[in-house]
Amino acid sequence: MTEARAPRSWSDIPLDLTGLVLRRLPAHVDRVRFAAVCPQWRVAAREVPLPPPLPLLALPDGTVYSIPCSELLRFPACAGYADACGNWLAFSEEGGCFLRNPLSNTTVALPGMFCVQAPRRGAGEQPVGETGVTWSEMVDTPEKLTMYKLLFCSPQLIATFVRFQKTAWVAVCRPGSSWWSVHTDHPFPLFVDVVFQQGKLYVLDHLKDVLFAIDICVDYTTGNPWISRVQQAIRSVPPLRLFRTAGEIVITKVLYLVESPGALLMVHRKMHGRLMNQADTRTAVPTGVNEFEVFKADFVRSQWTKVTTIGDDRVLFLRRRCSRFVSILKMRCQGIA
Repeated sequence: MTEARAPRSWSDIPLDLTGLVLRRLPAHVDRVRFAAVCPQWRVAAREVPLPPPLPLLALPDGTVYSIPCSELLRFPACAGYADACGNWLAFSEEGGCFLRNPLSNTTVALPGMFCVQAPRRGAGEQPVGETGVTWSEMVDTPEKLTMYKLLFCSPQLIATFVRFQKTAWVAVCRPGSSWWSVHTDHPFPLFVDVVFQQGKLYVLDHLKDVLFAIDICVDYTTGNPWISRVQQAIRSVPPLRLFRTAGEIVITKVLYLVESPGALLMVHRKMHGRLMNQADTRTAVPTGVNEFEVFKADFVRSQWTKVTTIGDDRVLFLRRRCSRFVSILKMRCQGIA
């Protein structure tokens, strides 16, 4: 009589085979589900080298969409966020502002005090060690300050734009520090976008149509960052403009800066709209038609070079406050390929 064979377990699948399966799962939620099957698969999910997963699209009400599928998820940790920067969401509450990673639930408190570089040392100023720079708290109260576009540049650097006195200024801090360092020597009243690329901040300014490069220094006694230099990197950025075509169609141009491996990209987006009367005003209502052009920064020649492709396995996600460059698997993904 033949003995009945015990059913094979999912954990018996060899590690190299589980790696092949994991590499065909570009969505983060699918990788989490894979790791939940058994302890062996959980180990495989940690040890198998994988490309970064596709990003999740999070709405302020806590609704999350998992790409490439149209599956709708609920992430309570995402509800109520005010801004986004990479894998971090920014929240503003009565007790202050903070960043939260909704996947790991890690939080980083943001400083509530803003300091500016002082010309000479005096009472109440805070020295910055070997740099010889001193700092004093800003006269404007926090209620008069507005932060726009947070950047989680590295575990040692967070950057943002601070609006006050009818203009915008760059501010930087170290996660966990008690104050922001605000650079007031160079205002950006009509800045378009900002990114962190290869150790520098790059700001696209509409008023002067220039791309600026910002150098960051660190005080080695405290670890606090501060802006040491702002210089022009590329001039002759095509200006933003609103123009009318035949009939009631208008076209608005929007510019985005996108960090990519080894290059800085600028995306021109032309949005078509139709002029309509709303509450005694003429408003351009989007028609859904968009045109895109992509340029790469050539810092040697100080110019933008138009590119015709970013690669078959790469995708750009564009948002005014958080754009992403993502490499995807060379496979047909629903809604992407």
